[in-house]
Amino acid sequence: MSDDAGGREVARAVELRDPASGLTGWVIIDSLPAGGRAFGGIRRLAYPSRAAAYDDARRLARAMSQKCALARLPVGGAKTVLWDRDGTLGEDGYAFLGEAVEALGGAYVCGPDVGTDEARMTVVRERTRWANPAGNAPGRRTAQGVLAGMRGAAVVAFGSASLEGRVVGIHGLGSVGLALARGLLAHGAAVRGWDISGAAKEAAARVGVTIEASEDALFGAEMDVFAPCAVGGVLDEVLAARLEVSLVCGSANNVLAGPAAGEVLFRRGIVYAPDVVVNAGAVIEGVFAVLGREGEAISGTVDEHVEATASRCRDLLLRAKARGVPPEVEALASAEAELGRRSRLEQT
Repeated sequence: MSDDAGGREVARAVELRDPASGLTGWVIIDSLPAGGRAFGGIRRLAYPSRAAAYDDARRLARAMSQKCALARLPVGGAKTVLWDRDGTLGEDGYAFLGEAVEALGGAYVCGPDVGTDEARMTVVRERTRWANPAGNAPGRRTAQGVLAGMRGAAVVAFGSASLEGRVVGIHGLGSVGLALARGLLAHGAAVRGWDISGAAKEAAARVGVTIEASEDALFGAEMDVFAPCAVGGVLDEVLAARLEVSLVCGSANNVLAGPAAGEVLFRRGIVYAPDVVVNAGAVIEGVFAVLGREGEAISGTVDEHVEATASRCRDLLLRAKARGVPPEVEALASAEAELGRRSRLEQT
């Protein structure tokens, strides 16, 4: 079907509408290998309008296609967006969603995302088998991939993959940020951090993280690496010009508020490890779990594939450096080239 905003085709779009539960939203399957599956999470937000929710679903689904392509996963990308205008969508809405996912017959495999926690995923799993399996550890796997990507990026930023003695500032100390902090400390790094949640800060302090007094204090702290692990868009032009770091590498989706922020980092010589490359750990785990369950061939192990984020990130940054372009530009070009290659193969 056609993407009516940009003319690019998406594999499938399903409008979700259930008057009984008040659920409104979309499942967008951006790319789908022949006879294969597309993976992507369930995002629930109070979007300002239906159009804004639909546009975000399309954008996020394409980003998932790019992430899976860069991670060399044999799957497509998709996304569910739920337009929860007043924050009242309950379990019955997620039950309806589970039935809609089941009706797609395995073309789409869903997982958690912003606004959809494990309790809501449990409701979805009661209605469909095509969901990220219970027992997976998306936070831990995402952190594992970010840490691997950081080591790969460190080769370009510092000339060595070692993080020993480096100071890393983590913005956001939730499940991913805390797991990343643990990994960094185990690798001999010093970790500073901040979170809006007092409980998250207390948990991080207990494992050895130095907690900054405020978000602004973290932004101004002396550090080698800035790791954004909370909301997307945190790094705008102002912060990009202010940070005194050599490397930016974190788990937040869409770290850059816009292209201009990336240009500022590029001009200042700050290495940016694109999130579309380094935060694929959770989807890697989900793909291995689901394809393995279905008896579908995929080489290697989850750990091997997540740890390979180090070489994928390093190589992408080296290509960007050789071409003289910002890393996010190289990441987009590489992802689209891989998606184009896959499409051509399927047509032959």
